[in-house]
Amino acid sequence: MSTFERLKQEFPVNWVTILVGWKGLGAMSPWPERWTEFPSLLTVKELEDYALERLTSSDSPAELTAIADLTDVGSKRREEIASELSPLARSDSGDPVFELRKWRLAILQETIENLPSDPTYALLALTEFWNSFGFPSDAPQKTREMGSSIRPAEYFRQENVDRLLQSHREWMANEIDAIKGQSTASGS
Repeated sequence: MSTFERLKQEFPVNWVTILVGWKGLGAMSPWPERWTEFPSLLTVKELEDYALERLTSSDSPAELTAIADLTDVGSKRREEIASELSPLARSDSGDPVFELRKWRLAILQETIENLPSDPTYALLALTEFWNSFGFPSDAPQKTREMGSSIRPAEYFRQENVDRLLQSHREWMANEIDAIKGQSTASGS
């Protein structure tokens, strides 16, 4: 199952979700102007399928016109497509930071499902995941530089991986509840 399919199963999706996914994590890198150097979080086919779904369900003339501009996505550069998605995203008036939380959760679920069995590589995979999101303050994992008090000899043990996985599962459950609660409150 793709990350986007996982996200759609769990949460409502809108044009802001699509734009955030299309731009990928490069938009939040230290070099946001170079976002196209980072991979998109959804495929051209997923984008086309979502556009088709909205085309058949929308009653907004403005949205239908903007969707029509998305034709022949496969032959366009990512920047062009992002430019065409921007008016659609503005019409949904969603919050990119909130939509990124949905992507972050779906990617974390995928990361945990595919963790290597070796504790060292499992910890590296989790660290790489959180690094790609800039180690937000709410992350359930801390590195030694970020306040983890665990000694290096204990850090790379399976017991620590198990403890971290439990804290990640708790964090994910809380994050799902928070996102669903905010989605319900805002109608997203």
